[in-house]
Amino acid sequence: MADKNIKLSVQNLSVSFRTTQGFVRAVRDISFDLYQGETLAVVGESGSGKSVTSRALMGILEKNSVTDSGKVIYENEDILKIREEDFHKLRGNKIGMIFQDPLSSLNPIMRIGKQVTEGMIVNGKHLKNRKKELSHKERRRYLNLVDKLKNTTTEFKLEKKRLKEEKEQEQISILQTKHAETIKSLAEDIKLAKQAYKEAKQKAKAQVDQEWKAEKEKYAKKIADVKSKLSSASQDEKKVYQNEISDLKEQLRRYKQVTKKEAQERAIEVMAEVGIPEPVKRLRQYPFQFSGGMRQRIVIAIALTANPDLLICDEPTTALDVTIQAQILELIKRLKEERDLTVIFITHDLGVVANMADRVAVMYAGKIVEIGKSEEVFYNPKHPYTWALLSSMPDLSSTARLTAIPGTPPNMLFPPKGDAFADRNQYAMKIDFEEQPPYFKVSDTHYAATWLLHENAPKVQMPQIIQDRIDAMKERTQQQSESEVA
Repeated sequence: MADKNIKLSVQNLSVSFRTTQGFVRAVRDISFDLYQGETLAVVGESGSGKSVTSRALMGILEKNSVTDSGKVIYENEDILKIREEDFHKLRGNKIGMIFQDPLSSLNPIMRIGKQVTEGMIVNGKHLKNRKKELSHKERRRYLNLVDKLKNTTTEFKLEKKRLKEEKEQEQISILQTKHAETIKSLAEDIKLAKQAYKEAKQKAKAQVDQEWKAEKEKYAKKIADVKSKLSSASQDEKKVYQNEISDLKEQLRRYKQVTKKEAQERAIEVMAEVGIPEPVKRLRQYPFQFSGGMRQRIVIAIALTANPDLLICDEPTTALDVTIQAQILELIKRLKEERDLTVIFITHDLGVVANMADRVAVMYAGKIVEIGKSEEVFYNPKHPYTWALLSSMPDLSSTARLTAIPGTPPNMLFPPKGDAFADRNQYAMKIDFEEQPPYFKVSDTHYAATWLLHENAPKVQMPQIIQDRIDAMKERTQQQSESEVA
């Protein structure tokens, strides 16, 4: 993977939720890299932290959430630290998301056309966006300094409180002197940065206004040239010229912002792309007039209208029947290839991602317990939880009885001291209850957090049901390859 570009990097991310009973540790110190053009599947039981991770990446966590630690690096910037106004430019435009229940994602009393075009029209103020783009660098510097001042003040108060409790009066005096100097320096930097930002905004406004004026003059001349032909034109020619004038006016409006007509054209194009028949007619309909599969296609179309380069699919097939699931999975796979998308696919079903994921990350109790290429996780699983998931997955070719995973996931108000899966793991050792396992390297692309991979651990073979399935899958794959060659 060293030769691939990293699209997004999650580093030591931990997320908790405040409740009346305490903090629920939903995501605990997870890290992974997402590479350009790949599909990473994140699998695990309900409550394992999959959806919380995806919502953290989108910046749409609940108000009672706390990001305890970590970074999410996208385009060389930690998006966990940027302001909502800046995140708004990423969310939808560069990072799109498909939710698991299409009916709850759509407004039941709003026509589909308005829902598909709404985002394009709201975010399509080209002149306004251009002004912000030209002064973005100065704005970021100013806001970063303001945030630095707030953080410095907070850190000072916490350190002063600690020193007071320890009765370190001399250290408090030194701290206050240093803090006063730092604040004075930062205040001067903020003043200069604010002035630079103000000047950059004025310069950006003047430049954009000049560009808009030049564009209006250009189109006014074109329209005047067409109008001069109207007086001597025949009745049929007049209609052609009038249509040409209307088109020129529409082009000028599109230079300024996304027009209603442009948004509808784009909506029809994207709806056809995701396989919705008669998109022009469908624009006038309401969500209840669509089937579950068609509603999910609408949600996918909405996500694609802004041309994102990263798509997060949060269990998009859960609310659909099996045949429709296959169609939606095939659609996402095709769109990924055609648009060169990078995809994070969240699911609780390993079988769903078998044919579409490049890599698989298995999550349990807020932690990634195994990660590797799809064939490594399916053909050479190492963590007992991955074994349990594979053993409980239905298989048409298998006659063996499915194995249920005993017990329930741990209460994350009180995270386990050791391996979170230990209580449900028939292969658990004493150390599993005492200490969390580190990642053990299986290959350059395959890692698993289980003490069974320690050199001093007893040798444990994976369950026979999984080995039989792996052998059957390999045999089917070989037969398919041979038939394709023939």
